[in-house]
Amino acid sequence: MITVNSLSGGKTSSYIAMNYKADFNVFSVVCIDDIRCKVKDDYVLKYAKNKLEKFTPEFGEFIATAEDDRTLKAMIDLEQLMGKEITWVRGASFDRVIDEGTKTRLPSWARRYCTTQMKLLPIFLWWFNNVSVKCRMNIGFRFDEYDRQERFFNNSTPTEFKIPISCDTRGQRRQKFESFNWRYCHFPLVKDGIKKHHIEDYWSKHGRIVGNLFEEERFIDFPAVSNCIGCFHKSPETLAAMSEINREKFIWFIDQELKGKGRWLDEAITYQHIMDNYKDIAKEVLFEIKHLNQSCDTGGCTDD
Repeated sequence: MITVNSLSGGKTSSYIAMNYKADFNVFSVVCIDDIRCKVKDDYVLKYAKNKLEKFTPEFGEFIATAEDDRTLKAMIDLEQLMGKEITWVRGASFDRVIDEGTKTRLPSWARRYCTTQMKLLPIFLWWFNNVSVKCRMNIGFRFDEYDRQERFFNNSTPTEFKIPISCDTRGQRRQKFESFNWRYCHFPLVKDGIKKHHIEDYWSKHGRIVGNLFEEERFIDFPAVSNCIGCFHKSPETLAAMSEINREKFIWFIDQELKGKGRWLDEAITYQHIMDNYKDIAKEVLFEIKHLNQSCDTGGCTDD
């Protein structure tokens, strides 16, 4: 059976890429089209554009990611460290999903469609066009995150996708849809008892990138808190810290709430309120941020 490692840009899924052999390693990028959030490192921006060039006719040229830019840089470095290609994929930008999608409200705890639309669906479409036989997909949940595996199935994270495969050219030109049960979800770190301290210890010893003529030897710089800067799975305190680390991107999340499609947190509190009123807490969180353990409840978009 063909095996696919699903990568998120964090330490845990990257550990899987290094230690569990797979036929493919796939990384799905959450894109946004706001020029204010443009990737600042010219090398990373050019690399990302090249990786995602085949998607330009459909979605436009890559501009920015809703995640920390270090996520992209970590995937570039991981590819070098592995000596094996990482396939980058993307779907419609977050802006487009919100503005033109079928959903009438922002994603939130009650409406967690962003992972499906911008992480799982792009990987599925890549699978449909390049693999097309049911695969085993390695997912980065650790042994000390066993509850995430349970929530993964209890929350009905899709293992099937329905897409049009043909069109009746007569009559009303109706499309014919077919469902594809495309993957077996596999959790090798749960099976092998790998915990957070194992991951940290591994990268402290094996995360060194050999320098070249233009840069010194260094370690892969993983983002301290993975997934989207304004992910609603983060606590307000962590969101406040994110507003300090990536202000332009956090303002993008604030702007989405101004479109009249609800709030990210499904509560009275807004992201503008968090940025304006949690500054003192943000400073405390920033000091401790490397010790945070923020997990994505959907189980599809991140690891730490």
